[in-house]
Amino acid sequence: MRRADRVICISKSTRDDLVSILGIPEEKISVTYLGPSNLCQLAATETQVGSAPGTLRPSPFFLYVGRRGGYKNFARVLKAFGSSARLSGEFQIVCFGDVPFNDAERALMGRLSLPTESVVHVQGGDDILAAYYQAAVALIYPSLCEGFGIPPLEAMALDCPVLCSNTSAIPEVVGDAGMYFDPCDVDSIRAAILQIVDSENLRDELVRKGRARCKLFSWERCANETLQAYRTIA
Repeated sequence: MRRADRVICISKSTRDDLVSILGIPEEKISVTYLGPSNLCQLAATETQVGSAPGTLRPSPFFLYVGRRGGYKNFARVLKAFGSSARLSGEFQIVCFGDVPFNDAERALMGRLSLPTESVVHVQGGDDILAAYYQAAVALIYPSLCEGFGIPPLEAMALDCPVLCSNTSAIPEVVGDAGMYFDPCDVDSIRAAILQIVDSENLRDELVRKGRARCKLFSWERCANETLQAYRTIA
């Protein structure tokens, strides 16, 4: 990166890290935001949700998308649910993608007395994922650090409220269209989840703001800004 004539970052947060940690001059960095996937163009139905592997109770659920280990911080989401009889008794967590639960995750669920049917792992194609976004109470995105964060953008494009960390690049993507929490604080995560559960008006407001927010990001814009970055060194 020090030898490069230009460095392209996918967020201002990443740019700031390069400047502060590696000493890369800010003037040779371009920020080009990513765009949403094509999920919002897919037809989503309850049938598609039901066709995914995993057993869903006839109860509302929160959606978690992607890998769960390390900085993805999934364990604190389990602890937030396990610390609330209401959440663990009335709601599910649907984990979409990645591998099935490992021994450490299952052991943690056992220590938290989470019913086996309250946390499920499912997989499938983009059409099924789109259906889960549209059927969920909200997306939970608890990462400790992200360079950008595609799932919140997908959720906003599909009218799914976003619950997310207040760290790194995530607020750059979500803006005012999310309910934020401290990802290192289980109480903060639980309080944000309960606030979403208790307020239909809040969920509707986040959906409305999310529709507007996701329009700021597109692959066309990303391509044009990337091309401009190349032209600066042509």
